[in-house]
Amino acid sequence: MRNMRNSEGHCNSPAVSVIIPSKNSDSTIANCLSSIISQSYEPIEIIVVDCFSTDLTREIAQRMGALVISHEGERSVAKNLGAKFAYGKYLFFVDADHKLNPDVIASCAKTIDGVDGVLITDQDIAKDSRVSRLIASRRKILSYDPLNVAVRFVKREVFDSVGGFDSDLYADEDLDFHRRFLKLGFKMAYSRATEWHLGSPVNLKGLLNRSLYYSSNHLSYASRNPLIAFRRISPLRVVAAWKKSNAPASDLLPVVLLGFLSNAFLMIGFLINLNRRQGTQKVDLRQTALTRNKATPSKKNVIDNCNKEGKN
Repeated sequence: MRNMRNSEGHCNSPAVSVIIPSKNSDSTIANCLSSIISQSYEPIEIIVVDCFSTDLTREIAQRMGALVISHEGERSVAKNLGAKFAYGKYLFFVDADHKLNPDVIASCAKTIDGVDGVLITDQDIAKDSRVSRLIASRRKILSYDPLNVAVRFVKREVFDSVGGFDSDLYADEDLDFHRRFLKLGFKMAYSRATEWHLGSPVNLKGLLNRSLYYSSNHLSYASRNPLIAFRRISPLRVVAAWKKSNAPASDLLPVVLLGFLSNAFLMIGFLINLNRRQGTQKVDLRQTALTRNKATPSKKNVIDNCNKEGKN
């Protein structure tokens, strides 16, 4: 049975399907789902597409009334699968480490009238550290940069026309979708609604680990959109975006430096992954050579074996 929140007062409103990809997200999934259940808009369908979590993610989601679908694959695969199961007129993609303000869906449903997709302000919740506060400030500033935003609330038929998310991407997949959305001539609008990211790094080690994990897939996105990707990662883009924001002037230089550091971490991750791939290829070549040697004996070995057999 599908999850659906509905009431007589809202029965004529178009249904919204909220699709949440998850994997071992039990530290944030409850907050995420609570914020969706508390939305002022109805009706809402909640779909959690879980990648065989080994923690309590599935149990928490089921207990809170979400439709839980198991799958194997990264985030884009999960989002596309959730969209196939969804029945809503509108699709809203929310990561499991986010929570929504109470009016987000109502604001998006109102804003999408006359357009095809809606941009939602995505902010970090700053923790008690200098690094966390700077990461939050950087995300806030970049929310004013057109190359660092993406529609997350879209009409179902538009999602299908764009072709969904690129299943090979698990980083920047929303930016790739956004580029194709605009390239096909679809229209977007900005919403005043805000969603909050709960899982940002609190120190440089956490920032490095995140960069190492996503580095190879950032490169995959860049290979599809080289010019946009190069312009987007420039740390100096925050200067133009900062002028549009209300971020304090004291944050500008540290945020620019943080951008350079993030790029350095991404480059380190790329080099590490490149070395690993080259090492794997060498091992594969050796194994192939050994297999061939075993599978295809030499002419000399065949003659020697025949001579031995003839002597016996």
